Amino acid sequence: MVPTSVPCAMTLTTWHVAAPGTDHPAVLYRTITPYNLYGWKLALSSSGLTCSFPNLVHDMTYRAPIGNPPPLTHTFIPHNLKSADIDPSYMDNFIQEELTAGHFDGPFSVEEAHEIFGGHFCMAPLGFVEKPGLSLLRLFHHHSKENKFGHSTNEWLYPSLDATRFYTAADAADLVSNVHI
Repeated sequence: MVPTSVPCAMTLTTWHVAAPGTDHPAVLYRTITPYNLYGWKLALSSSGLTCSFPNLVHDMTYRAPIGNPPPLTHTFIPHNLKSADIDPSYMDNFIQEELTAGHFDGPFSVEEAHEIFGGHFCMAPLGFVEKPGLSLLRLFHHHSKENKFGHSTNEWLYPSLDATRFYTAADAADLVSNVHI
């Protein structure tokens, strides 16, 4: 509680609940990944592939940057896509479940996010797509949404270099298990 005083002949003290601070270690150094990192490390080591993929476990743990992103000089927080309005209560419940499970951090104010990221940041709007044959919706980020300067996160990727491919974890496991030195 933080006391505040009112200047007058009779001083009154009013108590307010102090706002919680941002717990930086809990926000900045937590890793959530669907991969079994120890299993990957063990598989690479036992198959003699660690020297061929020295950064793989680190990159899966801490998320390697994709492309060559420019320095961020402004904060970009777009509105969510119209598909987010398909079922707003579904989205609210999904986000609350993820927060409760510890998969998401926040919610944060813009000032808190600036403090956490050490400066400007870029957001991608949320949207929904229907899963074929299921009543569930799939939440996704739209990384092609352009900011006020006409740039998007996907713009940082150079598909013409044939350096960017998207695979499932199963594809990656098959690739590693089929590599022979």
